[in-house]
Amino acid sequence: MRIAIVGGTHGNEPVGVEVIKELRRNKPKGVLNDYEAFIGNPKAYEFQKRFVDYDLNRSFGKNATPFGYEKERAKELRSLIEGKFDLVIDLHTTTTNMGLTAILNNTHSLTRQTCSFLKSKNSKIKLIEENILNDESTHLNRLAPAGVTIELGPVANNVVSGDLVIKMYEIVLNILSWDFKENFDFSKNEIYQTTKEVYYPKKETGWYVHPDLEGSDFKKLSFGNPMFINVNKEVLNYEEEESVYPFFINEAAYQNSGVAMYFAKKRES
Repeated sequence: MRIAIVGGTHGNEPVGVEVIKELRRNKPKGVLNDYEAFIGNPKAYEFQKRFVDYDLNRSFGKNATPFGYEKERAKELRSLIEGKFDLVIDLHTTTTNMGLTAILNNTHSLTRQTCSFLKSKNSKIKLIEENILNDESTHLNRLAPAGVTIELGPVANNVVSGDLVIKMYEIVLNILSWDFKENFDFSKNEIYQTTKEVYYPKKETGWYVHPDLEGSDFKKLSFGNPMFINVNKEVLNYEEEESVYPFFINEAAYQNSGVAMYFAKKRES
């Protein structure tokens, strides 16, 4: 299997870059697959910014409209990766309390097998399937037929967490050391299927994620549970009948866009 490992797609997420540096310094023992390690956005990493002009992780596929530095970097990465690798593993961190997650934004069998394998190696890894899949996705890991985003947290932007470096390196090493011969039934996995992004209330300013919800990624949110609060301690509750599982709760990267969290429904194994 030919595998591309990418870290630093967002320049203020240095944990993945540390893994890339280690993969470049020393080839791990027990590796069964050909791989190459890339720093996705070196200029943004140098500037300690998420991106320079445009989000590199929204710069691929038919619906992408990158500009500036990231447009050129996307072209460079296409020339380096596209058509040369079977699988892309893109390494990310989050400021939210998501723990260990693997995110699918395509339905390729190799993607699903890889995520199933990771779940079999570490039951703490949660699997998220996005609601924008395959050709509609604009993520970097679409540079190969199959791709997985590894998302670990919580950690502040531009902070290197040794604990998360070790955990991320272990996840990557497990993939590189796998012979890809096992056949997993993807439908047997517990999957968090993304349903929508949820915005902060716009009718007034000054609404915040409720303290009871803060840090509660992947915990069930049911009718009547508090979602938002203001300084006067007025509360807005969740008002839908069907329970959901929020994640990316109060993610720093989404503050400017007004996204407070994502909702998912859980498909039980």
